[in-house]
Amino acid sequence: MSNFSYQPKIRLYVSDKLLLNKRIIISFKQSHYLINVMRKKIDDNLLIFNELCGEYLAKIEKIEKKNISLNILQKVKNAEVKNDVWVLFAPVKKTPNEYIIQKATELGVSKILPILTERTITKKLNLSRLQDIAIEASEQSERITIPEILDPQELIKVIDGWDDKRKVLYCDETIRTQDSQNSANIELSSNSPGAILVGPEGGFSSNEIKYIRQKKFVIPVNLGPRILRSDTAVVSALVIWQLFNGDMRHK
Repeated sequence: MSNFSYQPKIRLYVSDKLLLNKRIIISFKQSHYLINVMRKKIDDNLLIFNELCGEYLAKIEKIEKKNISLNILQKVKNAEVKNDVWVLFAPVKKTPNEYIIQKATELGVSKILPILTERTITKKLNLSRLQDIAIEASEQSERITIPEILDPQELIKVIDGWDDKRKVLYCDETIRTQDSQNSANIELSSNSPGAILVGPEGGFSSNEIKYIRQKKFVIPVNLGPRILRSDTAVVSALVIWQLFNGDMRHK
């Protein structure tokens, strides 16, 4: 048996401007994580990143009671181009909401927009908590960009003000038993901007479905013969989008 031991990469999102040989002080929360969770010491290395500057190798230079100072040693990655796909979802319960944010971030979305529908139960969200989850998911998934999470908005207002160049994959459970469009025949132009639209528990109302399907930029899609939870539907639809139009697409 091999004695090889995998050492996970430690990556931290740092909003400061990152430059070679610059010294920065990270937040108390991040310092606590490095010292008390990861047991890091002076001269240990880690990766720091943000969407504007890219990713850098840094070294722990000084440890104090409440914070750590780092010295930036080397550039590892340039800033990346955002994957231009959004997620529109009707908030559900706390845990599924957090799962949606985490998985949407891992799957490369650039913007997350909670929508309020006739059947939306949860209308208040802890956006600060959700943003922290998005940052943690970016750190874990080796992503450099952080998705933007917007305040909840009414579905009709969002659709009324929509840019029709951005196609919307609408997860429509009412067509799952019909001869409907599915992942095998979606026609999208290469690298076009897009969005995923997933409804609340119980689905959209009949009036909302009629309104949504009248829009030429909306592509109703069938995610299969089973009823999916909202969080499962978001992941499934994003995988379809990435396979046909995103960074999972065969080059």
